[in-house]
Amino acid sequence: MNKDDIRDNIIDAASKAFSKFGYKKTTLDDIAAFTNVSKTGLYYYFKNKEEVFNELIRREAAKMQEELIDAINQETRPIDKMFAYIRKRMSYLANISNYYSSLRYDLHEHLHSIKKNRKEFDIIELKVLSALLHEGNKTGDFSVDDIEHTAKTLLLVLISLEIPLFGGSEVEDYEKTLEKLVNLCLYVITPR
Repeated sequence: MNKDDIRDNIIDAASKAFSKFGYKKTTLDDIAAFTNVSKTGLYYYFKNKEEVFNELIRREAAKMQEELIDAINQETRPIDKMFAYIRKRMSYLANISNYYSSLRYDLHEHLHSIKKNRKEFDIIELKVLSALLHEGNKTGDFSVDDIEHTAKTLLLVLISLEIPLFGGSEVEDYEKTLEKLVNLCLYVITPR
């Protein structure tokens, strides 16, 4: 097994440990127990638990990015691409929120770390949203004066809903809430 495979194995193990125990209660011993690497061996790849957690966040962001691009590429009209993007984004986050349900209790303590790690992903999201808005303006699906500002606002709305929808208690009718969210976000930018 090469270094990258071992590192991926450790991140997979950390994913299991964090989902089972939460961030605060997970130790490097717990992570080591889910893999065939000793606790001492973990230090060869990561300085501490926080570094493993940060790498896990980056990996989840990369997976989400791939799924978002796939969702967009399955549609042809810009408005349908935007609907697909928002639905996939929020449903992906709902799924990982359910998987990492024990992290919900630790979430507020790690917002700074999560925000720092997702900065690169936010830049990518802004580019995608801007491209979709630009394409939608060309086809007449959207009527947006300031594409950059509108993309930033859409992203801010989506980010601001992450904790109420996924970081707290279960949303009763998640699908209905998501549909209302998508319609509300896109109503503002479609021509009347």
